[in-house]
Amino acid sequence: MKKVNFDEYSKDYDAIMQNQHKNFGDIKYYAEYKIKILSNIVKRNNQNLKILEYGCGIGRNLPYIASVFRKSSIFGFDISKKSLEIAKQNNKEISIIESEEKLMRYNGCFDVIFIAGVYHHIEPSLRNDITLNIFKLAADNCDVIVFEHNPYNPLTRYMVSTCEFDNDAVLLSKRELQTIFMQAGFKKNASAYTLFFPPILKRLSFLEKFIKWLPLGGQYYISVKKHIRCATIFHY
Repeated sequence: MKKVNFDEYSKDYDAIMQNQHKNFGDIKYYAEYKIKILSNIVKRNNQNLKILEYGCGIGRNLPYIASVFRKSSIFGFDISKKSLEIAKQNNKEISIIESEEKLMRYNGCFDVIFIAGVYHHIEPSLRNDITLNIFKLAADNCDVIVFEHNPYNPLTRYMVSTCEFDNDAVLLSKRELQTIFMQAGFKKNASAYTLFFPPILKRLSFLEKFIKWLPLGGQYYISVKKHIRCATIFHY
């Protein structure tokens, strides 16, 4: 399977996304939705935190993170250089980390790590090693929140199969993702199925808290924490 090169899609990313979701409403809703969940989990909005979006792409989520965590320092990282150029241009107040080498300098630094729609693009054989690297980036008591597509939702599978920059996607279940993070040394915190209703039906989103256990949401999230005392020696 050929790896998708996101540099090729950086300029048109938003347009492609919006076109694919044209029957469902404004794609900005998805960023607002996820950051609201992030805020509810972290519950430290008024503290001076170091927050990393790992796999920030062109930076669609970054302004929403900055608007909620006003006292925090926000960082973005991605392997797509051209995507980072756009993220940097559109988010002047955000610290953009431009290489994996530079990212390693922040080991043990971040209080919150936010990851959305990244793991289905990571080759399965590399997921454990990448998660170990994320573990190293996390400070003690760090909250890590990861959103992913739900493979049990038929519409999600269809949307992924028809999206040109999801050609390399390998979806994984909530349990699979939790297992990867537990094996890396993180401690389980919370998880739920999400996005049962698209933007055009967002008035019904209040119902999601009653059905978050149902594996039919368009996506799901897991929330994990890092505790140094839980870490094993092979992480270092």
